[in-house]
Amino acid sequence: MNNLDQFIEYFSEHCQVYFPAIERTRAHHKDSFDALGGRLLGWAVDYLGDGWEKTLAEGYMHFLMDVNRSQMEYERRGHYRNKSYDEVYTSVYSDPEVMNRYHWGVYVTTFAWEHHLEIYDFFQREFIARLNPESGSLLDLGSGSGVWSFLTLHALSNWSSTGIDISRRSVELAQQMAPQAEAEGRVNFLEADALQFRKSEPCQAGVSCFLLEHLEQPQQLLENLSQNLEPGAFAFVTGALTAAEVDHISEFRKESEIVNMVENAGFRTLSMLSAAPPSHPRSQKFLPRSLALVLQKRTNDIW
Repeated sequence: MNNLDQFIEYFSEHCQVYFPAIERTRAHHKDSFDALGGRLLGWAVDYLGDGWEKTLAEGYMHFLMDVNRSQMEYERRGHYRNKSYDEVYTSVYSDPEVMNRYHWGVYVTTFAWEHHLEIYDFFQREFIARLNPESGSLLDLGSGSGVWSFLTLHALSNWSSTGIDISRRSVELAQQMAPQAEAEGRVNFLEADALQFRKSEPCQAGVSCFLLEHLEQPQQLLENLSQNLEPGAFAFVTGALTAAEVDHISEFRKESEIVNMVENAGFRTLSMLSAAPPSHPRSQKFLPRSLALVLQKRTNDIW
């Protein structure tokens, strides 16, 4: 039995409430689900060893319970619960046990959530395809588990990546997973502030996935990403809209809010995808969704 079959079997038995949605995702996007899921599970199995199914299942269930609870509170309140990084740090980022579950929960959503799988397809089609396969350097701001760096390096064997994250636990996990992702020696993860970090030389591409909503000043992230890239470089940026989670701070209600921010940071928007969970109740006020943007750094104020 391969890793994907083991994943399906274990989750069908131990995540019975959440498993039907995973089944639907696979049925609707079988090729992408199997390709991405197989790759991510291979990396996780090599890293976690025996009991990997339990670790992924517990992380996923914990993450989804938090998401559902936060979204229900959001519907009642009409705004996110936390407004500052200090509030989130105390309840989430400073707790290694919480961060470990969070890490693996988010990891599974990359291929198990249908709208996240749509973003992966968009990433491959609209971002990776634009990059020079000969060589290049990537800057990954808010690298988390390192998935987006690993996926880029998997597609582009001559590229290197620098991942920046403020969470020490995330940096440790990502660095330890690099050998499993066949990225050792080509990627370096650093514990630093994504809003302030500056490379000595500009990069040819950048990514920042699902970080904007975690920040008090998201515009500063986009400006720092732009300043770290050479003119004409491409970037892939994602953000969550009206999607409450325990560590979400900045609330975006319209896609145009993020588009305006990237334009003000010096980017041109080349392509955009707004994806939402297909099963979300239409009776609710807020539709949680993910926005993915492929950008190009402008060479001047007009172009």
